[in-house]
Amino acid sequence: MSIKTHNRRVPTLTLLTVAVSLGLFGCSDSDNSFNDDDVIPPSTNYEADIQRTEFGIPHITAKDYKGLGYGVGYAFAEDNFCSLAREVVVASGQSMLYLGADGNLASDAFYTWYNTDKRKAEFLAAQDPEVIDAVTGYAAGYSRYLRDKGVANIDPACANAEWVREITLDDLLTVYGKANLRGGLSNFVGPIVAAAPPSISGIQGSSRMRSVPVANPVVESAPAFNMDTINAMSGGSNAYAFGKEVTGTSSGVMYGNPHEPWDGVQRFYQFHLTMPGELDVMGAAQQGQPFPNIGFNKDVAWSHTVSTAKRFTLYQLSLVDGYPLKYNYTNSAGVTEQRDIETVPVTIQLPNNQTQVHNIYVSQYGPMLAVNLLNGQLPAWGANNLAYTIRDAASENPRALNQWRSMNKATSVEDLVDRMQSVLGLGFVNTIATDRNGKALYADISTVPNVTKAKLEACSSAASGPFLGALIASDLPALNGSTAACEWGVDTDSPQAGIFGRSNLPFLIRDDYVANSNDSYWLSNLEQPLTGFSPLLRRRLAPFLGATPAAGVPLLMRSRMGLVQIQDRFSNKDNLGGTNFNLNNMQKVVYGNRSYVAELVLDDVLADCRANASMPLTGGSTIDATNACNILSNWDRRNNLDSKGAHVFREFWRNVDFNETTDTIFSVKFDAKDPVNTPRGLIISADTRTALGDSIKFFQDKNIALDASLSDLQYIVDANKNDERIAMHGGFGREGVFNVAETRGTSANDGANYLINFGPTYMQSVTFDSGGPVAEALLGYSQASDTTRPFHRDQSRRYSAKEWIRLPFNANDVSKQAVGNKIQLKE
Repeated sequence: MSIKTHNRRVPTLTLLTVAVSLGLFGCSDSDNSFNDDDVIPPSTNYEADIQRTEFGIPHITAKDYKGLGYGVGYAFAEDNFCSLAREVVVASGQSMLYLGADGNLASDAFYTWYNTDKRKAEFLAAQDPEVIDAVTGYAAGYSRYLRDKGVANIDPACANAEWVREITLDDLLTVYGKANLRGGLSNFVGPIVAAAPPSISGIQGSSRMRSVPVANPVVESAPAFNMDTINAMSGGSNAYAFGKEVTGTSSGVMYGNPHEPWDGVQRFYQFHLTMPGELDVMGAAQQGQPFPNIGFNKDVAWSHTVSTAKRFTLYQLSLVDGYPLKYNYTNSAGVTEQRDIETVPVTIQLPNNQTQVHNIYVSQYGPMLAVNLLNGQLPAWGANNLAYTIRDAASENPRALNQWRSMNKATSVEDLVDRMQSVLGLGFVNTIATDRNGKALYADISTVPNVTKAKLEACSSAASGPFLGALIASDLPALNGSTAACEWGVDTDSPQAGIFGRSNLPFLIRDDYVANSNDSYWLSNLEQPLTGFSPLLRRRLAPFLGATPAAGVPLLMRSRMGLVQIQDRFSNKDNLGGTNFNLNNMQKVVYGNRSYVAELVLDDVLADCRANASMPLTGGSTIDATNACNILSNWDRRNNLDSKGAHVFREFWRNVDFNETTDTIFSVKFDAKDPVNTPRGLIISADTRTALGDSIKFFQDKNIALDASLSDLQYIVDANKNDERIAMHGGFGREGVFNVAETRGTSANDGANYLINFGPTYMQSVTFDSGGPVAEALLGYSQASDTTRPFHRDQSRRYSAKEWIRLPFNANDVSKQAVGNKIQLKE
């Protein structure tokens, strides 16, 4: 193996990753390792050039897909080695063995059960040869970095850790298997590991079954069930695409910002791939991925938002009387059979050569569920002679990597649609895109169970008892599992049995605009609502069933803000000049940090405060809100760094008992014919007044000024610079702030400071000119999780200042922005 480097302008810190290798392998006198005259030894399996540009963005050039993956894996490891190493441990079900107090028995039981050799082999068999090459190369490049640096010299966060090792293709398959479940099974880890049949009392055949509670540390460690991720309330994204009708040019303009956790497998990494004559694409991917998930090429730019579509259905099983591991099933011939629930022992590895065995139970549909953990009013396994199981479409979809490679090569939005419809590999996201021809695309072309409105109604009818209806009312699709008539349907145009094919999934191509902020496909464009698709593509289910299904339900406040911003741009109500969208004014719009909820309700709150400033507190006393209301009246109703009072309103709205998909606290109810402007008219009540009083007291108790600027309270830290604070603009999605920047876990950190750990990730704004793509982007948390790297918080500072980075795409621009040495890897 060898590393060659070429001199570029080199800031001192950027030499960190090549300093050791320089002494070992020397330098090349060539400026291009891919000349036709190069002689590659027969033993060479991987070869790639890595040239970083400003802010640590690697540009990978290679002759084949193995080389591309090799370069990405190596560059990623330089910046984020520990993050992927840890994910391999978790996805392999070895967190208890290696991660000490951070280990979790339930997680280990689940992922040990799920990521079997058989499942990984099936996943691998479904991959295109080019994908296998890229993934194999990624593992080799990541491992090569570890050999070059040595386990003692990598990121101090995991240096010398027992679990740090080279990785293989098999390890990445394990990571992909876990990632596939985001929209489905991973949300049910707790109920799956807790599912257990009741004991049997008396002789076989007796109908008397009783549950015997047994202390079980696996079950006790299981995470609580939370609908937020399933309903695209936790996480999410924003994306705009504008066509030539509103850009003032012949090309489109697009913006995307996936709001994702800042740590773990969902962390994005920027890179540029070039294989001459085959692939030239730039963007960002979540860790371990060899192809951009979001990005652009010379013709097309796209982003993703989390879709509201359900990726699974629950099934209610009718147990054989007296046999909790058997259920009745009427097959397609009308014959009733008794089918078995399989018991799968799972061995969890523990420290000191200890193990623990836990059973996972599996029906023909998938793992069994302790459905009473979803809702305490639902029956435990065996009660009413019922049990529940789950089938997850995404867990049966091995095509995501194939899909992204195909998307990377798209030549227009029409071509992009065809590639998505043919592969149907996206597991949980919408796609928003534009192209150099001035078209704008919205699509939810993803894996969705083939359950029509008619089937959902027929297979959850009252004849099956009350529990299926209760699950659907909770937005969990649930079917009668005792009959073949309720199996998922089959579309002839689908590559996967049991999911909707291309003809039954929504998309829209426009010349003006499309938008999505994690609401359903319904209103990606106000002039052309999409209707008629399965209720499983919606966030809520019950309103879209019955003889008179609803046209729509209340939008997220953030979705309303996104659409209002478009309308205000078209009318110049935003005072940015003109009525078109271009790269510059679009960036100002998305960083405007307007609080839609404040625009909607604050006048009502202030009017009440002027009438009576004595606000009740939860404890029963009162507080004078005069000063706070004066501050709120002067607040600009934005979440900019210099905004004063934003925090007071934030905590007020957090205290209001409000679900943003309902209209119960508004006097003007939701109207599907006016979805942007309804509901509205806050109902002032004892609850809303107490919410304001508690907000004021919260900050007074913390000795935080009510007129403090947001920059004083909301920030991240730079561990490489003695935890220096970097102020972060943006706000909470629940407030209708388009540019989400949030603290997850607690309402406030360190007293009343908002330490951001969720929100702006790979923000991409792209258009096209005669020279190719014109792209400006930012990665909110920067490239490197390794706090010792120079790229740990450099882009975060740019975000704080609302300064974008022009991304170099062609070779000349890459050369102009080059920093550090070009690394030539060969193995």
